[in-house]
Amino acid sequence: MKEIEFITSLRNDWRRRDLRERRILLGVGVLILASLIYLIGVQPALSNIRNLESATPALKLQAATMMNMASQYEALSKTMSENIPPITREVIESTLNRRNIKTQSLTVSNEIVRFQANTVAYAQLMEWILEMQKAARLTVDEAKVSSLSDAGQVSVVITLRQQRPGN
Repeated sequence: MKEIEFITSLRNDWRRRDLRERRILLGVGVLILASLIYLIGVQPALSNIRNLESATPALKLQAATMMNMASQYEALSKTMSENIPPITREVIESTLNRRNIKTQSLTVSNEIVRFQANTVAYAQLMEWILEMQKAARLTVDEAKVSSLSDAGQVSVVITLRQQRPGN
């Protein structure tokens, strides 16, 4: 009921105004509506267009740099993978002996190395793994490390895999 009374009072007030006053109020209303549409819809779009236009050259340069880096990476990875010889038992044994790591069992087959050491210094083991990652591109596939009562000593069973093209 109140809404109907309110609308009726607005219509009566509108009718009481003379024609010139109605035109001025309509013009002001249209101007306010146009300003709101500009501020809410048009102005943010224009500023975003300007921002995109200024950022586009830098983004294109970054994309070109990334494409160049990707092609360099591809060429480098092919070169690196071609220069790495297949892993052999003799290579693994010599590197383990150099680090003074005694193994209970050692198996090397088809780019997979699996060994077990009952007592080894943890630091020596980590240095050996890093050396093998750099020299022979061996990555840890599976590791089971158990702490021993002696400080810094561990028991370990590790499976390593050589990364080759197509792996």
